[in-house]
Amino acid sequence: MYKVIFVDDEPFALEGIKLMVEWQELGFEIVGMCENGEEALACIEASKPDLVVTDIRMPEIDGLELIDRVQEAGNDPLFIILSGYNDFEYARSALRYGVKHYLLKPALGREWETVIQFVIEELQHREQQRVRHDLVSDRLVPTLLAQLLRGEISSTDGNVGEILDPLTQGDQGWRYIHLEWLSGSEQELDARYFHSQRAYAIDLFGSQNGLVMASFSEIEQWAGQVYKDLHEQGIECCLSIGPRVDSLRNIVDSYTGAIETSMLHFFHRSGGPLDYEKIHHKQISYDLQAVAIVDEIQSALEALQEKRVEDLIKQMFVMLSANITAREVVHMLVIRIVLKSVAVMREIGIDSEALPRVRDFLRREHRSLVEMEESLQGYVQQYMSQLKQHKEKFSGHPLRVIERFIQEHYRETLTIKDIGERFFMNPVYLGQAFMKRNGVGIIEYIHDLRINAAKRMLCDTDETIRLIAEQIGYVHYHHFLKEFEKRVSDKPAMFRQLSKA
Repeated sequence: MYKVIFVDDEPFALEGIKLMVEWQELGFEIVGMCENGEEALACIEASKPDLVVTDIRMPEIDGLELIDRVQEAGNDPLFIILSGYNDFEYARSALRYGVKHYLLKPALGREWETVIQFVIEELQHREQQRVRHDLVSDRLVPTLLAQLLRGEISSTDGNVGEILDPLTQGDQGWRYIHLEWLSGSEQELDARYFHSQRAYAIDLFGSQNGLVMASFSEIEQWAGQVYKDLHEQGIECCLSIGPRVDSLRNIVDSYTGAIETSMLHFFHRSGGPLDYEKIHHKQISYDLQAVAIVDEIQSALEALQEKRVEDLIKQMFVMLSANITAREVVHMLVIRIVLKSVAVMREIGIDSEALPRVRDFLRREHRSLVEMEESLQGYVQQYMSQLKQHKEKFSGHPLRVIERFIQEHYRETLTIKDIGERFFMNPVYLGQAFMKRNGVGIIEYIHDLRINAAKRMLCDTDETIRLIAEQIGYVHYHHFLKEFEKRVSDKPAMFRQLSKA
């Protein structure tokens, strides 16, 4: 089993990490739960874990210093960084230490699952690399580069410099191109795409591959042609080009830039290519100023203002695009709109399960900001249509609306107070008005509906009388008997017998 250590200065957060993932089932043994960096250093030195999950902000020794000191000591576990939105820039600097995984607090279960799956693949890959350590000359360079990029070795280790330094390109330098395969189209990049012999295919892990190649002025156009060719074959991917570095020993810097660049694909409908040297000045924002527009959208939705809803959503996404708002924040804002719609449907008695698009929307992986906007526009149109149909169905005299509601929910526990609060009516006035309109009080009306249902079930089914009483809303059997005998001259058993005679 793989060994894992948790580090967080808040005890409840440690317990949360422990409960968020089925660690043992995934092959992990928890060998330490540390509340500070000093304790974590000692635990890592003693147990040599495969994985460390650490908070970024801690007193005395923070997450970055912990990683630095662990690596200086010669230990090489994988790290998962936990951080808040305001810590993103701080957490991103962990890329210098080869850290490739971070989660924003509070992380959802599916986000943990995704990261842990990548970690498992990395650990499995490490094992495979150790077993298949092939030093055949024509495979040595890409193997070393892959180990550098995966953080398995350092550029100062062993004879790395002796092997890589002779591969100079003069002033030309090297660049790393990151490929992320989409829609299950994971595959190896065909050698025919290589621009020259000065190119090395890098096997990373999961649905990601890389290409280290000599830099040249038309590299973005070349990558664009590769993307177009793959796309025409039905192969979907994202291409991200890292910055130029002078030496292969520094290729991790180009890799880091390519990974940062890949985060900006969310703001482009196409998957590539994006060049770090043209867009690295664009900073991803975690600002929540769009929340105000979300509140306006929710109000317009409930008022069925279709044109205003459409315009507000467009306005929100223009803002999100202009600010380069992080995917996580966009997702949170959009989900807030969807979940509010579900709450409204429940409040007015619409079963949210009757609208399959809710589940479909929440499960869908939106690859770009444009795709998410189109999906949300389609969802709210269907939602408003459903809401409009419901309001039209229950339009008319308010007492008629209440009567329909009781007819649909008489099996539930209903009181005049509950019904009054639901329809914003004074309970005393409601009781008097209902009696005047229907000639019977609300409670008696509910009992009438229940007993009529019981009579039908006694005639049409073989269910026990006690079960029938429960199914029509009576908690106490003797209460059912009392109300039945008040309205029917016979007891339930005799009524059933006579009805089938």
